[in-house]
Amino acid sequence: MASCAGGAVGTAASLHLARLDNPFYLGLQHAIGWGASVLALFTGYLLDRTDRKKALSFGLLSGSLLRFLLGTSLGLIGPWTFLGLYLVDNILELLLEVRVLVPRLVPQEREKAHGRLYTASLLADLLGAPLGAFLFVQNPSWPFFLGGALGFVAIHFAARLPPIPPLGKAPPGVLAGLRWLYQEAFFRRLAGAVLGASFLRVMPFALLPLWSLQAGYGPIGYGLLSTAFSLGGALGGLLAGKLKGKRPQRVLSLLFLMDAGAVLGLLFKPPLPLGLLLVALLGISAILLGVQEVVLRQALAPDALLGRVGGGMRFLSGSAGLLGALLAGA
Repeated sequence: MASCAGGAVGTAASLHLARLDNPFYLGLQHAIGWGASVLALFTGYLLDRTDRKKALSFGLLSGSLLRFLLGTSLGLIGPWTFLGLYLVDNILELLLEVRVLVPRLVPQEREKAHGRLYTASLLADLLGAPLGAFLFVQNPSWPFFLGGALGFVAIHFAARLPPIPPLGKAPPGVLAGLRWLYQEAFFRRLAGAVLGASFLRVMPFALLPLWSLQAGYGPIGYGLLSTAFSLGGALGGLLAGKLKGKRPQRVLSLLFLMDAGAVLGLLFKPPLPLGLLLVALLGISAILLGVQEVVLRQALAPDALLGRVGGGMRFLSGSAGLLGALLAGA
C-alpha cells in the first residue's frame, strides 16, 4: 500500500510541477529523490535507536497527514513550499524500511520474504503511477488524498506486528553502518561489486527515453520497455526463494554476467521484442542481486546495527546511481 501511495503521489507531484512550465522545478523533484538517500544514514540510526514497529507506524502516520496537507493546500502554496513538503515526504518514506524487520519476523525464509517485498513494491509502483495520473486529471488533489488514505490503511497492518526493538549492542554513531560495510572484508568486496553494477545499470536507463526514440521504438516502445523492467523485477522477486541454499559466489557471478550481457545487448539497439527481453532480464537480475545482497548483509551484521548498515548501503547505492545518471548525460 505504501508503494502504491508513493507511486501515485510521485506521479502527481511531477504533473503538478510540469504545469508550472519550468523544467528547473522538475529537476529539483528528481534531485530530492536522490538526495534523500543521504538522509538514509540518519533514519537508519533512528531504526537502531527505537522499536522498529513504532518507527514504521510513525512514518506511515506522519506521511499520511503530510499528503492530506499537500492535497488540501495544492492551489494555495508556491512551488518552493511544495518541494519542501515533498522533501519531508521522501524523508518519512525512509522510515518505511520494512526489510529491516525480516530477520526477526521470518528468520528461516529471508530470501522468499525479501523477494515478495520487492515484487509487491514493483507491482504497486506499476499500478500507482497510472492511477495517480488518472486521478490527477479528475482533480489534482485526489492522488494526494489517495496516498494519505492508503497510509492510514497500512497503519492497521503495522499495528498487528509484534514489538521489534533492536537486540544486543552495536557501535554508536550515525556512521557506524558505513564503518561496518568497510571493515567487513567479504562485504566490502560484495558491496563494491553491487555498487558497480548499480552504477552501470543506471547509465543506460537514464538515457532510455532518448535511446528508445533513436532505436525507432517511439513513445509507446519506451512505455513498454519501462513496463518490461518492472515485470522482470517482479518475476525476479518471485524467484528469489530459489536462492536459498545456493552458493552465494556462484549466484552472484551468474547475476553479474546476466546484468552485463543485457546492458551490452541493448547497446546494439536490437528490435523491440529482443529489447523488451533484455530489459526484463535486467529487471530480474537487479532484484535477485538486491535480495542476495540484503540477505547476506543481514546474516553478517548484528541486529542492533541493521538500520544503519541498510541506511549506509542505501546512501552508497544512491550516490552511485546519481553519479551514473550524471555521467550518462555528460
